[in-house]
Amino acid sequence: MRADLPSGVELLPLEQHRDDRGWLSEIFRDDRSPPLRPCQWNATVSEPNVLRGMHAHFRHRDYLVVVHGRLSVGLFDIREESATYRSGAIVEVSGDAVSALCVPVGVLHGFYSHAQTIYIYGVDAYFDPSDELGCHWSDPGLNLEWPCTAPVLSPRDRNAGTLHQVEEQFRAAVGLRRATAVSPLA
Repeated sequence: MRADLPSGVELLPLEQHRDDRGWLSEIFRDDRSPPLRPCQWNATVSEPNVLRGMHAHFRHRDYLVVVHGRLSVGLFDIREESATYRSGAIVEVSGDAVSALCVPVGVLHGFYSHAQTIYIYGVDAYFDPSDELGCHWSDPGLNLEWPCTAPVLSPRDRNAGTLHQVEEQFRAAVGLRRATAVSPLA
C-alpha cells in the first residue's frame, strides 16, 4: 500500500494471466476484494487528453479497474475526521499491470487519460445525481501535479466550483445524513 494515498484508498495489484492471445484477470471476487458490494457496474472509454473529475460522493464507494490504456488518478481527501484530511496524491493505473483502485466516500477523484483508455468501475450505491459533488480539477488547494495543462473536459467539469465549495457541500451532506439516520436502538 502506498503511504501517500488518502486514508482508505487501496491500490490492489491483480493477477494477470498473459499469453500470445492476450490476457485474463479476475477483477473482482467476493473472497479477495475489499468489503465493497457493487450494485452497479459501469464501463468508460476515454480518449487521449480527457480528464474526468474531480468528483466526490457521500453515499457510495468506487472500485475501478483499467483494462486498456493508462490513467493518472488524482485523489484528495475532504473528510475532516480522516487522518489524511486535505492530503492528495496522483497514482498511475494501467491495463499493462492491472490493479483495482478502491476510492472511499469523501475522497475527490479525477481520471486523466494518456491514451484511449477503457476502464470498468463498480459502485456500492445506485447512481444518484445528488451524490455527485465536484470541484475544478486545477483548483490550487488540491496541490496536484497533473501531467496536463489543457485537458478535454465535460461542461460540468469545466464549470465546476472550488475546493472550498465542495468541502462545504460534503460537510452539509454528511451532517444531514447523520442527523436523519435512525438509531439502531430505536
